[in-house]
Amino acid sequence: MASDNLILRGGSWYVRLSVPADVRPVLNRREYTASLKTGSKQEAQRLKLPFLSAWRDAIAEARGLTPDLGESQREGAYLASQAIETYLNESVRLSALGKTKEANEASFELVKELDSFGLDYEAVLPLVQKYQGKAMDIANWVQFQKELTELLQGEVVTAINPVNQKEVGQILKDPSHYRAKSPITITRLDSFEEYQRKRGIVGKTVDMQLSRLKKLKVWLEENHRDLSHESIEAYLDTLDCANKTKKQHLFAGNSFWKWAIKKDKTFKQHHQEQANPFENHDFEEIRGVRKKERKAFTVADIQKLHQSAQALPRRQALADLIALGAYTGARIEELCQLKVSDLINDDGVDCLYIRDGKTSNAERIVPVHRVLKPLIKRLTKEADGDFLLPASGKNKYGKRSDSLSKQFGRLKKSLGYGEEHVFHSLRKSFITLLQNNDIPGLTIASIVGHETGTITFDVYSAGPNAKQKLKAISTLKIF
Repeated sequence: MASDNLILRGGSWYVRLSVPADVRPVLNRREYTASLKTGSKQEAQRLKLPFLSAWRDAIAEARGLTPDLGESQREGAYLASQAIETYLNESVRLSALGKTKEANEASFELVKELDSFGLDYEAVLPLVQKYQGKAMDIANWVQFQKELTELLQGEVVTAINPVNQKEVGQILKDPSHYRAKSPITITRLDSFEEYQRKRGIVGKTVDMQLSRLKKLKVWLEENHRDLSHESIEAYLDTLDCANKTKKQHLFAGNSFWKWAIKKDKTFKQHHQEQANPFENHDFEEIRGVRKKERKAFTVADIQKLHQSAQALPRRQALADLIALGAYTGARIEELCQLKVSDLINDDGVDCLYIRDGKTSNAERIVPVHRVLKPLIKRLTKEADGDFLLPASGKNKYGKRSDSLSKQFGRLKKSLGYGEEHVFHSLRKSFITLLQNNDIPGLTIASIVGHETGTITFDVYSAGPNAKQKLKAISTLKIF
């Protein structure tokens, strides 16, 4: 196999990686291979990197190691050695002032601090207690420091159980031996993730940010680049995606940078004089090329989708979802979160109470169109649990609409609809049809849960009542 993991087949470059013999039974393969879909070797050298990174991670995981275990151990040793070094400097300062007792107390605090690195507290406590509170001469003091340092270093090594014991031992004895491959370290990413989740950032957003930051981390390390504006610009050029997605990569980096400058002392120490490398990047927009926008379905389109779903085996839930979307204008997850208890009567009008949605205005009541009444009656009778619509379960972000969304995607694609048509297009159709029926914009906004942009109606008005909204919805004639 080529030394650079590339091989040319039929004018196109492929990337290959041999799987070590010890993990072949686990991965059930002898090698990884993938087409890079290019005849340029220079381009192939760039395109191969994500594949090789993912495959090597899989091999490491198959061996029972996480891909970042070695780095996290080295970083843990560095942080522990810094704590020990800080303590020793402080204890020397206190001893020079004749404050031996205070110096001993500092050693006691160090033991507690190192507990966060997995240190066995009980193993160190006897030595600390042996000297604690005693007035010692210089010889005894030096001996105490020597014993404590050696014991701490040994205990930290035991706690870390490093893959490379020699390297970790060197770092513990001298922090200068540690060289981070990238300022985007595993420990920082873990802390950043915890910070974002505590702030209440949506789980999917946090996961996407971490994914993009890890890809940047790999690129910086493999190309031996620092975290600079020039490096980020070069990295963006390697991404084969739209400018909108590149901006999302920058947003993830910008969020990480601001957090690190504010919350990570070491990062701030090294980068506080540096300009944010994720800001001030220009993107060239190609003139004459319009962005793809979501299109509304026509009435005929909606009828076609609904009838096609009904004709499919075991797709009644999908047909019901399409009908609900067409006659309520609600978002897909709002519909999938509806419970039987959300069927209410407001001033004599049967309504759906949408509790949680995308924005603060999303909480609203939507009158039930006469076409939907038999459907809702059936769903209520067939409901197995709290929810009105059956679903195969929630995805890892708690969304019930995941499986139905995929079913809808496959259905519309099979009928010839492209990327510009999605389930959300039903919401656009609903609003458009009401506008065509001369329904006031304020009434439409109230039904779909949009702000009007005016204080008068958004703050001081309770909005149209259920009967007014029902009158508006009743103008729809779809099927």
